Amino acid sequence: MVKDGYQITRRHLLGGLATVAGASAASGAGTMAYFSDTETSSDNTISAGTLELDFDSNGTFAFNTALAPTQTTEESVTLVKGGSITGSLDVDVSYSESDGNNNDEDVSAQDVAESLEVETLDYGGDIRDQIDSSADPPTLHDLANNEHGADESTPNDLINLADPGSGTPFTVGLRLKDVGNEFQSDGVSITFDFYLNQNDGQ
Repeated sequence: MVKDGYQITRRHLLGGLATVAGASAASGAGTMAYFSDTETSSDNTISAGTLELDFDSNGTFAFNTALAPTQTTEESVTLVKGGSITGSLDVDVSYSESDGNNNDEDVSAQDVAESLEVETLDYGGDIRDQIDSSADPPTLHDLANNEHGADESTPNDLINLADPGSGTPFTVGLRLKDVGNEFQSDGVSITFDFYLNQNDGQ
């Protein structure tokens, strides 16, 4: 074949087609890829948990207020963990004077507390062994002055008790010793402070 004085042979034509094909392959090499897929993880939030202690209902021990000598009064409150973090329970016990008006003799709050024996102290089991006392059974005065504090940020009378979970009763039973008439109408007001603390190592 002759065009404008230049002869195109079959060999020239095939060579040109091969060159065009080679150039096309080279131009597409940069756009080739393996199969791929993508997934996105979003809304990933970090926040602090909560440590919360509640009573399941009434937080008052309904002790007998007309206790006779040698009688026992026993009552409970139920503690409940309301937050998302597990903790350990500490308890601080204190008392103050609470006298009636029917007795001319005044017995001190300490005298009354020393005459009230702790017959029951139960929180998932008997925990009276935490009370450091030579008396058996220990007294309310012993319990209220039973401070453990060497490794605690705040000294408390009962420490490192279990997390209450969905509900654990805290039960106290007190027995009035065989006291004399001078104790008539004298008494004590008892306060229990419960602290739920974050567990060590959390």
